[in-house]
Amino acid sequence: PGKHGGRASVPGGALVKLNHLDLQGADVPATAAFFAAHFDLKIQSNPSSAALVVLGDGEGFCLVLQRRKRDTDAYPEGFHIGFLVEDIATVHARHAQLTAAAIGCTEIMTNNRGTLFFCRGPGELLIEVGCRTGTRFA
Repeated sequence: PGKHGGRASVPGGALVKLNHLDLQGADVPATAAFFAAHFDLKIQSNPSSAALVVLGDGEGFCLVLQRRKRDTDAYPEGFHIGFLVEDIATVHARHAQLTAAAIGCTEIMTNNRGTLFFCRGPGELLIEVGCRTGTRFA
């Protein structure tokens, strides 16, 4: 990570970049629609597939959503995904958008990681939205 914007150096100087994240859930189409509507991801496969939907951010990252195998499967406590936005105003705008859509959000907070909040997506997936303005991570 560091100065490579999500990429890490490997021996020989080559860079590796995070390509995709695969999340398991109960309702794949609803989860895909949620990320498309609220997090600007574009659906790149059959949006009505109950088994698998692929979304992309237009910059090379893919979010793969798959139907979980068992109804009892759950994410570990504290597991979450995070979306980084450009500035504090955008954190507030996203918070307002999600709250207006009746999506439960925490209050916006500022700490040593930046200005951020959490919300719950389909299947109780915990999602962080924040910016790093004014932090050592900026």
